[in-house]
Amino acid sequence: MSTAGIVLAAGDGSRLGGRAKALLPHRGRPLLHTVTTALADGGCDEVIVVLGAYADEVAAACPPDVTVVVNPEWSAGMSTSLRRGVGAAGGHGTVALTVVDFPGITAELVRHVLTEHRRGTVTLPVFGDRPGHPVVFDHADAVAAAQQATADEGARTYLARQRDRVRRLDCTALADAGDIDTVGDLRRLEP
Repeated sequence: MSTAGIVLAAGDGSRLGGRAKALLPHRGRPLLHTVTTALADGGCDEVIVVLGAYADEVAAACPPDVTVVVNPEWSAGMSTSLRRGVGAAGGHGTVALTVVDFPGITAELVRHVLTEHRRGTVTLPVFGDRPGHPVVFDHADAVAAAQQATADEGARTYLARQRDRVRRLDCTALADAGDIDTVGDLRRLEP
């Protein structure tokens, strides 16, 4: 069964002073490259990047082997980007969903979550007691999560409603789950 990795990268970075998180420098390249490389090297057959704000600049910096999807409704919230990404992943049986502002993602983490995923469940990596990414869905569950999402919540409502089917996978030893939301979070980036 093939897997699509979906990177939600459409936001305007307003809490970060209004800049594209995807283009933040990390390990000598844009953060977007860290995330897409981890998905591809971790076992995703296709990597889909959903863009919105700064779409032209970020698209120009995208690795050539990713599928770029532009969400013209990005300002209505993450739910619209989730729907665009899942719609673009229609030919895949499994979806690995992540956000672009997760510098701790590695191929090892992605590979572990994909390997441990069981059909009929949603695999949610947890870091200590904190849920994180990439969340792995069977395609039908990804579609349902996208349909139920509203505003800026992403897949949270679906995960809460399907709590008995969500498999929490301890990944504490595999990554720092911190994301980049504010200027104070920039310390998580490696030069």
